[in-house]
Amino acid sequence: MVLASGVHGPVLGPVESLAIDAFLVGIAFFLLCRPTVSPRREILVLTSITIAAAASRVLLEPIPNVQPLTVMCLVMGATLGARRGIAFAVMATLLSNMVLSNGWWTLFQASGWAAVAFAGSRLPLIIDSTVQMKQLLFAAVGASLLFDWWVSLSIWTSGMSIGEFGLYLMNGLPFDALHILASLTAAVWLAPWLSNLLHEEVAFEHEPVATGEANVVTG
Repeated sequence: MVLASGVHGPVLGPVESLAIDAFLVGIAFFLLCRPTVSPRREILVLTSITIAAAASRVLLEPIPNVQPLTVMCLVMGATLGARRGIAFAVMATLLSNMVLSNGWWTLFQASGWAAVAFAGSRLPLIIDSTVQMKQLLFAAVGASLLFDWWVSLSIWTSGMSIGEFGLYLMNGLPFDALHILASLTAAVWLAPWLSNLLHEEVAFEHEPVATGEANVVTG
């Protein structure tokens, strides 16, 4: 559960925080370093969406645990695939945490949203450019709850008992409910628009390839 205020986990020094950030950025660049038909356009589109996702976390930070990024990761994974979906999740987490707060919990948040994006790439959430809203709503509920529980592990310390950790999870259930409610709202209002935008990008990527193949045949 990502609380708007409270203890997220152990506080790291600047060297440790830099190491985590460098590790996550390295993963994102590794995933994106793959030839594409239109790399400049892809970078522009993905960067714009990533910045918008990070800004949404920052703007909604006063509302406890409202995380539209969860549904965005599902849609990104379902539309663009696991590679770019995971890269999006990692970069959006890093950018927003530069403003919100950065530390040990960033690793759990980035890996959690990366797992959500990967799940989105494997689930039948978007078929023939159409959002399967029922499946997306179920996925949004499950992803929100599992993400919160995963990030909760960032507060685990050697001196914490299982009972104390279980009590922490129970106390966080209202915040989990807020995350689920926000994800359902984002699925209904945001997912169709984002899906259409991303499918236009996918169609643009494939168009030059088809043209090139046609030229080879006619030549």
